[in-house]
Amino acid sequence: MSDRFWQDLLEPEEELLWTGRPRPKLSLRNFQLFGPFVGAIGTVIAGAFVLRGNTLPVSQSVVVAVIVALVALSLLRGMKRLTDLHRTRYALTNHRALFFKLTRDGTRAKAFSRSAETKPDLRPTSPPSVFFIRHEQPGNPARTAHLGFEYVEDSDRLSALMVTPYKGATR
Repeated sequence: MSDRFWQDLLEPEEELLWTGRPRPKLSLRNFQLFGPFVGAIGTVIAGAFVLRGNTLPVSQSVVVAVIVALVALSLLRGMKRLTDLHRTRYALTNHRALFFKLTRDGTRAKAFSRSAETKPDLRPTSPPSVFFIRHEQPGNPARTAHLGFEYVEDSDRLSALMVTPYKGATR
């Protein structure tokens, strides 16, 4: 996304402090992303053992169909998550944290006031993820979420921007 795109979205007196996007790396730290792919491989291996010693009254074609369905579901889940991350963009301004997702229908955007900001929580993903927005669902305060920017390469610089006071901060 170009600087022009971001400038068009800013409110008066709002300054763009940081932009980024998720760039997950193949790593054990990112198992939650790549787990569905490992699960698909495990399903194939388990299915091979079942088929090898198949003395069940169920025909092999049914067993193969179930294995294929489980593998397909696992792979689809993993691909959807990676595609969603690939289409996500982040921005931090002196007023808001902006989340953008490019979709076939256009761009979906969510903005959260920095007044909802909490102390940055760095998660040990590769690259690190920074969670810093406390979001309560309207009408259901019991359902709160800790939101942030996932798999960002310059997370140290981003965390430093959050520790510093911003316009309207109550710190």
